[in-house]
Amino acid sequence: MPSTSLTHIAQRLGISKMSVSRALRGERHVSLALRERVHQAAAEMGYRPDPEMTKLMQHLRLGRARSSPRKIAFVWTDLDEENPNTYSWPNQLLSGAHHQAKRLGYEVEEFVLAQKGMSGRRLSSILEARGIQSVIISPLISRSRGHISMAWEKFASVVVGLGYARPALHRVHHHHYLGMMTAMRMLKKERFRRIGFYCPSTINERMFGAWSASFLTHHPLTQPGGLLALRKAVTRGDFLQWVKKEKPEAIIDSAHALTDWLQDLPARARPQVVTLGWRADRPTTAGIDQQPASLGAAAVDLLVAQMQQNQRGIPAVPRLVLTEGLWRPASASTSRAVKKALEP
Repeated sequence: MPSTSLTHIAQRLGISKMSVSRALRGERHVSLALRERVHQAAAEMGYRPDPEMTKLMQHLRLGRARSSPRKIAFVWTDLDEENPNTYSWPNQLLSGAHHQAKRLGYEVEEFVLAQKGMSGRRLSSILEARGIQSVIISPLISRSRGHISMAWEKFASVVVGLGYARPALHRVHHHHYLGMMTAMRMLKKERFRRIGFYCPSTINERMFGAWSASFLTHHPLTQPGGLLALRKAVTRGDFLQWVKKEKPEAIIDSAHALTDWLQDLPARARPQVVTLGWRADRPTTAGIDQQPASLGAAAVDLLVAQMQQNQRGIPAVPRLVLTEGLWRPASASTSRAVKKALEP
């Protein structure tokens, strides 16, 4: 029977291999709850660390940290390490970066800027000490503005996503305007006219209003009025009140909460829902697959191009690379059921 590895434990718990390693080492920034989960799973799966391999890895880290040019740092700005959902946008983004980096002969190592005691200055020192000269910065998840103070002159760098992040570095991000345009086109093709968009204002602001601009530009009604709802606080009660007042035939969702909230309404009163963030674990909701793995791969490509040209620091003219999403239809049975419920 093959021995249990860190990868096996990570797959069972739905977290990263790095998180498992840090939990087993008892690092302080890993929560007590996560450490207990990892240790329990390791015991149940019969995990036994190889002392010779541990010694070898420590020797390699200490002896080759300054000379290895093959590492890429993936820096999470404000995302909690513990993310058990394999289908989540951040996990797919990271997976795409790992796969492309490996294909090009590099390795990706994760760092968490938001952890206690970490700062941009300290992270710069850590990366320099380990000989890491390239950095991918994760999207601004919980806010639309941010500033990261690192020794940028020492690194090639790429930021994933938009938002008012500073300094102005090379970026890759999903083509949100096109995604909304595609969703609107698919709904209009099904002869929906009262199409609503319900979204947290922070998310829309983070992408410079691309979603709302595309929504208003491509809406079948000349005056959508209250069908565009950007909310600072997105709550079930507020959403259901909006639905009852505006009576949308279809709703474009930025995430996946709205479908669950609509269960409080009678079947005939439930509008069709499509999402701008389609996920494979929720295939009954049609929408835009942003292909975050492709976005992660594009970030690696842009970063490696800089490294090959020996480019470091804040660019005079930052590049912006867009990746397109794919329309994923809902299952046929679900689509027919929704149409039937909407029939007079």
